[in-house]
Amino acid sequence: MTTVAGNVWELSIRELINKRIVTFRHLRNAMALPLELGALGSGSVTNTADTDAGRGAKRRAYFNTLLFDPEDLCGMFNSIRVRKRTRAYFMLGSSLGPILAISNPSDYIKALGILINEYDTYMAEAGSKTKKRNFFRKSKGGDEQHGSASSLSVQSEYELGNFSYLDTHMPPFDLDFLQVFDTFCQITVIMYTKLADSLLSIPISQSAFDSIAKIDSRFKKMIGVVVRELDELVKNAVTRELRLIDPLDMASPENEINTDWETNSVYK
Repeated sequence: MTTVAGNVWELSIRELINKRIVTFRHLRNAMALPLELGALGSGSVTNTADTDAGRGAKRRAYFNTLLFDPEDLCGMFNSIRVRKRTRAYFMLGSSLGPILAISNPSDYIKALGILINEYDTYMAEAGSKTKKRNFFRKSKGGDEQHGSASSLSVQSEYELGNFSYLDTHMPPFDLDFLQVFDTFCQITVIMYTKLADSLLSIPISQSAFDSIAKIDSRFKKMIGVVVRELDELVKNAVTRELRLIDPLDMASPENEINTDWETNSVYK
């Protein structure tokens, strides 16, 4: 009975891992830009081949619906708007590197679980610090309150806590989200691939299944946010295309151009 249950759990885990690998690879290709690395984030868009040799990702239509316009992607994932998320992706992705060097399968899965717990704890602490800083900024007290706000602002929200696996060091400059996400997808695929290989060397139990499912839930949540934003891009792009081919929409008040077909003149 235990063997049967183990086989069911292993099949479920493998299905989950394969699904996540396919998703991360697809998102990386869907969000690839036809630009050289040096031009990313510069705001200029040039027409090049669909394969970005620098990044190694092939541009593909998002779930076979739309090939994203580079300007739309850069606008949606503006480096300033998604600065905190970019740093979070960078932090978790860079923390995976040393863990990938762990050869023992059981220790590898255990380390991933610890990393996810540390990441969640860190993000909760960072959010708490942000709320405290906002509280002090809004207060209208004397010098003592201003001093407290100043001291809090000096401590970066990305310099909290000492962890076993989570690396909270950040570069002293803003990161480009699309570059970070591209690398994050690559290292996450490697992480899931090694996770699948680890299943060959360990007995699959309910405990192992729960541990891997918890690890996966964190990465699933992270890409879920990106997927919702990409869905919004698709919706907006399709709406624009439909307006171009819909004669009723062209005759709406928003489009004030009317045509006198008998005189073949166009006037406003």
